[in-house]
Amino acid sequence: MAFEEGAKAVRVVGRKVNFYEDYLATNLYVERVLGGMMNSLTVSNDSETDEISISFDGATLEAELRPEESLTINIAGIVGVYVKGDVGGGNVRLWGW
Repeated sequence: MAFEEGAKAVRVVGRKVNFYEDYLATNLYVERVLGGMMNSLTVSNDSETDEISISFDGATLEAELRPEESLTINIAGIVGVYVKGDVGGGNVRLWGW
């Protein structure tokens, strides 16, 4: 899509399913099942030292969060997310809606 075509409106809508989890990351990708299709996902890396990697298929890197960073991803149809710490042992909080 070229920039000449202009912006398209995006609407983020919550669903009946909401998700929250406080998860202890490992150094391998582990799928966290969100309990239904989500439109938005917030990931918060609570570790003071460990970098966190996020993937939707367990192989393709979608995002990296440095220590104490948070990120909200808006994407339609999320049902699960894979989380991995570089070292492992750091807390990661996940919110989905």
